[in-house]
Amino acid sequence: MIHLSITTINFFNSDGKYAIGSKEDDRIAFNLIRDFTLCGNNKVYSESKRILTDIHMEISQNIQLEKFNVNDLWNFLNNISFYTNSLLSFLNKDILTLHPSTLDFFENLIRDFDDIKKYDYRQVEKTSISIIYYLIYKKLKDKYFSPDVEIIDKVYIGCNSIYFRNLFDLYFKYKTLNKEYLINENNMPISISLCEGYTKLLLNLV
Repeated sequence: MIHLSITTINFFNSDGKYAIGSKEDDRIAFNLIRDFTLCGNNKVYSESKRILTDIHMEISQNIQLEKFNVNDLWNFLNNISFYTNSLLSFLNKDILTLHPSTLDFFENLIRDFDDIKKYDYRQVEKTSISIIYYLIYKKLKDKYFSPDVEIIDKVYIGCNSIYFRNLFDLYFKYKTLNKEYLINENNMPISISLCEGYTKLLLNLV
């Protein structure tokens, strides 16, 4: 019932451009379903995780990754939203595995960062935060992982959120004093602090 109801929803994306109904794009449907889990009360049952994982895998295998194209912003926005939400769901243990294209997408995102900044500066903030999540994911997999200094500088400058800068510093500049700041929900971005699932995710990362 949840799936049938939310797949007919129309909404406006963060750039104020009209987005067609989720029934027209599986990536949007996935994001809406995920919002009921990660951004819900964070209680996801095993069968739901399996189903969500299957949906993630099915959608991912049909996505053709391409170089950033400012004239195809709709596709870029849906991809960055879908893959970032997929990564967050995995980190939050809401899906069981990630499709290989997920990692390819983030590597392409790093590669295309300069073009994204050059052709549409509005996307720099969300791109930087998505890359930060990806770098943290890599760090959690390999404690010896250290991103290139050039990448660090780009995403740090591109991210205006004090909270995410502190989260980045915790993992890559080893500023453990940041923990006290990060675990305080009052310091989290409003859009996150109001969602129990998101709040728990960030607390788990800290």
